[in-house]
Amino acid sequence: MNKIAKASIATAAGVALLLGGAGTFATWNAAADTAGASIVAGNLVVADSGTAGVWTANGSTTPIAIADYAIVPGDVLTYTKTMKIKAEGDSLQATLALAGGSIAAADPAKANDQALAGFLTSSAKLTATGTGIVQTGETFTVTPGAGNIDQNVTITVTITFPKGTDGSNNGAMTGAVNLSTLTVSLTQKTA
Repeated sequence: MNKIAKASIATAAGVALLLGGAGTFATWNAAADTAGASIVAGNLVVADSGTAGVWTANGSTTPIAIADYAIVPGDVLTYTKTMKIKAEGDSLQATLALAGGSIAAADPAKANDQALAGFLTSSAKLTATGTGIVQTGETFTVTPGAGNIDQNVTITVTITFPKGTDGSNNGAMTGAVNLSTLTVSLTQKTA
């Protein structure tokens, strides 16, 4: 190949290399401020109102001393208490419920304590009344919407000792449970 052809090929290759890399030398860029805003997080609290709760038995309105009450199959215990609820969040929905472990065997090593705890736990139900609380079946949902909820609500826990066939509850005789950890939970729904 002659010198002019070789020089032309070399020049063309050099120009192609320079043009291929030309885009990496500089790029355009622009930025502008937007009209920003601040946001705040909502709130979700359930707390003791400071007012003592009341235990009653079998539909009576007369208070009982729960520590001295000997429950038998067929009994229905009711605990009524005022709780303080705070809920704030435009899309917040939370479930108000009786927390697991609220009814515990007094001595986990004793079979009759475990049996009584099992019977009572299986029947325990919580109900609640107040603004922003909606009942769907046995579920109570707190929904503040665009506003907020900051109020006392009345919760009622009903515990029934089921009455089965003769002898079916014998395993719970002389059993004992601990109700001192009776706990109401308020948990945000995930979707």
